[in-house]
Amino acid sequence: MATMLLLLSANPISAQFTEIDPGLPKSANPCVVWGDYDNDGDLDVLVAGAGKQDVAFTTIYNNMGGVFTNSGIVLLGLSRATAAWGDFDGDGDLDLAMTGLTTAGIPTTRIYRNDGGTFTLVAGTFSGVFAGSVAWGDCDGDGDLDLLVTGTATAGATGTPLTRLYRNDGSVFTSVAHPFPNCYLGSVAWGDYNNDGKLDVVITGVSDGGALVAAIWRNDGGGVFFDAGANLPGLDIGVAAWVDYDHDGDLDLLFGGNSNEGWITRIYRNDGGAFTDANAGLLGLLWSSAAWGDYDNDGDLDLMIIGYDPVAQVHRSILYRNDAGAFVDSGAIFHNLFLGAVSWVDYDNDGHLDLSLAGNDSGLDVLSLYRNTTLTQNTAPGGPTNLVVNVLGTSVNFSWNASSDAQTPAVSLSYNLRVGTTPGGSQIVSPHSSSTGYRRLAEMGNAQLGLTAQLGSLKPGTNYFWSVQAVDTAFAGSSFALEGSFTALPDPPTNLSLAREGLDSVRATWRGTPGIAYQVLASTNLSAWNLFATPTADVNGMFDIVDSMSAASSKYYRAVRP
Repeated sequence: MATMLLLLSANPISAQFTEIDPGLPKSANPCVVWGDYDNDGDLDVLVAGAGKQDVAFTTIYNNMGGVFTNSGIVLLGLSRATAAWGDFDGDGDLDLAMTGLTTAGIPTTRIYRNDGGTFTLVAGTFSGVFAGSVAWGDCDGDGDLDLLVTGTATAGATGTPLTRLYRNDGSVFTSVAHPFPNCYLGSVAWGDYNNDGKLDVVITGVSDGGALVAAIWRNDGGGVFFDAGANLPGLDIGVAAWVDYDHDGDLDLLFGGNSNEGWITRIYRNDGGAFTDANAGLLGLLWSSAAWGDYDNDGDLDLMIIGYDPVAQVHRSILYRNDAGAFVDSGAIFHNLFLGAVSWVDYDNDGHLDLSLAGNDSGLDVLSLYRNTTLTQNTAPGGPTNLVVNVLGTSVNFSWNASSDAQTPAVSLSYNLRVGTTPGGSQIVSPHSSSTGYRRLAEMGNAQLGLTAQLGSLKPGTNYFWSVQAVDTAFAGSSFALEGSFTALPDPPTNLSLAREGLDSVRATWRGTPGIAYQVLASTNLSAWNLFATPTADVNGMFDIVDSMSAASSKYYRAVRP
């Protein structure tokens, strides 16, 4: 059944936004996430919450030319929910991760695989939580999306905080060790703040024992994380989000809520990995939600934030216009909301970011769309050029030249990598974009602000195809660059040890690629080399040789890949 859009009002102060009732269900503590799950070229929306008689619901609505229709897809109803779209299996459509409370009050974590619009529950052992956050990100650099989840495993006044990192290995999810604190009532966000091609993460919330925590965790590769020492105050019931607000080519951090330093909304400016309060003059809010987007198409990212003002004891919804790094209250009037959800989405594909707002307005649950009627047009960026790939073995480095854009400064363009095993495919790295460049998620690209990317865990002898697109601050994507290709190789062997065993033998050990037969050459004079053995690396990539020789003799060994 379709829901007709209802025009509610024109904003008397800012006629740029017109409020629309999309006919979507309203609830307390709403979960509202947008994504083109059916690949038809417009953004659909998932809505979850507590409905009539506190019966939890989860519904996906198709966007049919700006009119929203219940898809009929059956998903477990969840309240106090969080959700995130992401193509974890590389088949080109958006899958779904969710946490929340069932109607019976059971904390739940679920992953659904989307196969052409059919959603199937993914088997696995997942710790059920609610009142937390969920975020997809490739933490180990193998190209597929892993999942970070925070929340509480028990309902009621006393929480049981949990933080889980689920590694994705061929669409099989395994909970792996990590250094992060258990926490809930907070935020998590992946972001490559130091532009080294590895996703770092910020995590906030209430930890074990009730302490407020917040930290940026630097990813040093392979999913190994260290506290970056950003000295952020502990924080809960608020927001953390990455953004390059000042056009300097690195990610800054929006950070706000109830903190150890009071009620705050701050932007921490990133200067070479050191984070400093930018003194942006933003109103401190609790139970806040926020989203970045270039609503006025001037090339810089503006901020929409909702929450509770504990000083005035009122709800607030404030649109801050970014004027060359200075934030000005736009004066635009919206429902004043808290405990809600905010998204910038071009739901009608007219080239202007519209605003999705949900939350509570003085006891009234609200879910509205504000159509952006600005006359200023946005144009998509040009495609990247000079694509270069450096094959190191089972890992590769990608690079490309910066794109240009009529509105967004080149340094603030993000980039979106695609890697597949077939021409045009995304089996290894999904770009969340169609072949035309249309962005299925209204967010920056997966390579973020970098002009390089790294990828590991490739199969030797396999041909791969890759391309990249640019994404501007209004989340419009360029066309993909002319596709390149490469073939992965076995890793070059690394010598680990060479030692005598007794008086008459020597053992040499190397590490390479599991399952690969390496060649070991031997020499007595470093000029003439002869094949000595062809050992095969074990499941850990280890291989060795043992050679008999007298105590007085000398011999040299080296391993080479085939």
